Formats: sequence, structure tokens, C-alpha cells
Amino acid sequence: MSIFEKNKFVLSLAILGIATLSVFHPLAIFAILGGILFTTLTFRSPVFGISVAILASILGEFGRVEFSGISFLILDLIAPAILGIWFFRKLIHQEKIILDWISGSLLIFWGIGILSLLFGSFDLSNEELKFALLHFFRFVGISGLLLVARDLGKKDTSRTFYILMLAGVLFAISGFILLKLIPDFTEAGLADLGWDPHVRRLTGTFFDPNFAGGAFAFLIALLGGKFLSEKKFPKQSLILVICGILGTALLLTFSRSGLLALGISGLILGIFGDRRILLAMLVVGILGISTSPRLAERVDEFSKSVNSIGEESQQVLDPTAQLRIDSWRDGWSIWQKNPILGTGFGTYKFHQTFSSEESHAATGSDASLLNIGATTGILGFGIFVIFLWNLTIIAFQKRKWGFLAAFAGLLVHSIFVNSLFFPPLALYFFVSAGIATRYHK
Repeated sequence: MSIFEKNKFVLSLAILGIATLSVFHPLAIFAILGGILFTTLTFRSPVFGISVAILASILGEFGRVEFSGISFLILDLIAPAILGIWFFRKLIHQEKIILDWISGSLLIFWGIGILSLLFGSFDLSNEELKFALLHFFRFVGISGLLLVARDLGKKDTSRTFYILMLAGVLFAISGFILLKLIPDFTEAGLADLGWDPHVRRLTGTFFDPNFAGGAFAFLIALLGGKFLSEKKFPKQSLILVICGILGTALLLTFSRSGLLALGISGLILGIFGDRRILLAMLVVGILGISTSPRLAERVDEFSKSVNSIGEESQQVLDPTAQLRIDSWRDGWSIWQKNPILGTGFGTYKFHQTFSSEESHAATGSDASLLNIGATTGILGFGIFVIFLWNLTIIAFQKRKWGFLAAFAGLLVHSIFVNSLFFPPLALYFFVSAGIATRYHK
């Protein structure tokens, strides 16, 4: 008996259901067929799913969806789906899932995260618990792509790298367009919706110049590492062109944290890669400051803020720097109240007093590690630091200077902005980390 004969009743019901949906809910048909196609292609080749996730990150706030009163990103659906499909694929093919210090510590952190949320849920309403669970599963999905990326072959890792660079270029282009269309968030009415009043700063689809600056700095560092290992002149020239596009976009964000991240990354590449990078950084920095009065002003504000902190005086702190310090104090206060397990993963918004809950800055502390401590306590903080340390050691042993430079810059960036938990930046980080520490030679 053929497969069709055995399952003709089930197939008939499926066809009837699809026909009914096509009449009353045609969009549902596209969603179902799209989901089936995505699942099939990702099952055949996980790099397809990762590529879709990377390209979906470009949508930023334009990829946000409202459903049943819950706001989420398309990326929140795609990332966990890829992880689930990869896990199912491993089971079907009876392939071993390798656990080492990196993957093991990440899994333990997931466990501490859900445990902290379980204990912290008693103080939450149903809506607040849904919000926290969404953020937990988002993080599991995005960080879980590290496991998927570590399992890729050499050709697939190369493809993933170029998809990352393509996404960076497309994101930069979208940033140039949006800067032209929306030069002032206040005049556009976005400030009334909880966004900061960014004026003549490139924000990209993230609607935030600091996150955008961090993304550009991270990708430029990865390109720097690729440039050092590339021997062919045409590819080196292409890398320099892409660096020029991303670098221009970074300068237009006027993000001090983004520029600092790039400086740290360049320093790492210069020390472990090629000392000429340090000279190139110095030349580009001088040219940028000398040709852009606003950039010079931002750098001067940063130096004054550093001096002010060193002298234990806040009189010359600019408003942005003062907000950072107030956010750190708030995060530290929350951590002190719940030192062991924190308030619960994803619950920072409901315990902070620094911002109104309508503000997009209310979802986490401005410092990522402080955010981890406040929400998962010393247990979560400790295991996450172990995860980062093991990641650094293995990447260093493999001499992945581009990733290490990008990682160092992002870690410094995350002191001022919650970049380790910002979905697109977290995606770039965990996928790149997986590639840098992959199992296969």
C-alpha cells in the first residue's frame, strides 16, 4: 500500500483545511506555507536559518509585531525556531550534541535564568510574567544560535560571515535613508512614543544611535580580522570599501560608546594583528575630529565626563553621562535587594525606578553585566562571566583576532548600553562567537 493510500484521510483533511483558510484567512495560508518552507530549508541546511535571522535583524523596529497585547520582534520567532529545528535535526540524524565549557556554561545560565524567573514571578502580574518569559525565550533562541553556528562546516561559516557583512551594509544604507527622512525624532513624534529625542544622528532601524554605533563597530572589527587573514587584493579592496561604508555610518551616529568600542577593537587588532592598524586609527581619528565640529564636541564631552568622575565631581557631566550614572546606581540598588537570584530574568523593567515603564530605556540597566546581576543575582552573574571567559580562552587559542577585537569592543560598549541583550547585537555576537569557536576544523 502506498504512502498516499495509508494517509489519504489525513491528507484530505489537510487539503480541506488549507482550502478553507485560503477563503477566510488568506494571510494565514502564506504564513503556514512560509513556515513550512523555512522549516524544510533550515532542516536541510541550518545556515539558511541563520542567514534569515541575520537579515531579519535589519528590520529593527520595523520588524515589531503586536499580537494579543504582546509586542515582539520577528526575530523573537525566528531564532527559537532555528534552535528547535537544529535540535530536532540532530535527533533525527542521531548526531551527538557536543557539550564543553562554553556550551555547558551557557546551558547552566539558561537554567539559572528560568529559576530566577520562577522565584521572582510571585511579585508579577500575568502580563508582566508574559513579558519576562518573552525576553527569556528570546535570549535562549538568540544565544542558542551559538550552538548552531559551532556545528557549521567551513563553507557555511564563510557564507555566514558574508551574510553578516551584507546585513551591515544594508543596515548602513537604511540608516542613511532614515537620517534623511527623519532627522529629528521629536518633530516626527517618536519622542512621544518613548524614544529619546535624537537630532541629526544616524539611528538606523534600531531607532537608537548607540546600539547602531555598537553594531557598526562590531562588524568593522570582524572585517579587520578578515582583512588581516586575506591575501588576495580584490577581496582586501572589497573589505576596505565595506569598512568605509560602515565607518561613515558609525561617525554619523555620533555615539561615543560606539567610537570607544571601535577604538578598543582597533587596539586589540593592532597589538595581536598588525601594528599599522594603530597608525591608521590615529590618522582616521584626527581627520574625523578635525572635519566634524560635532564629533569633536562629543569627544570633548566624553573626556570632561571621565575627568569629572575621576575627581568625584559631577558638575561638568553632560546630561547623557549623568543619565548613565543614575542608571548604574539604580541597577546596583536592585541587585543589592536580591543578591542571590536577582529579581528574575527579564523583570528589570518592573523593579527599576530610573525610567517610566513606557520608555524604551526601562527594559534593562545601561550596563549589561549589571543587568545580569540585578535579574539573575550572583549565581547568574558568576556563570555568565565563566561563559565569557571560556569563550575568550578558546577564541584566543584559535587566534581569532577579529572576533576577539569585536568582542572586547562590545564588552566595553555594554558598560554604557545594554548591548549584550539588544536582539540584533546579541545575534551578531553569539553567531560570531559560534563561528570563532566552532568544533570542526
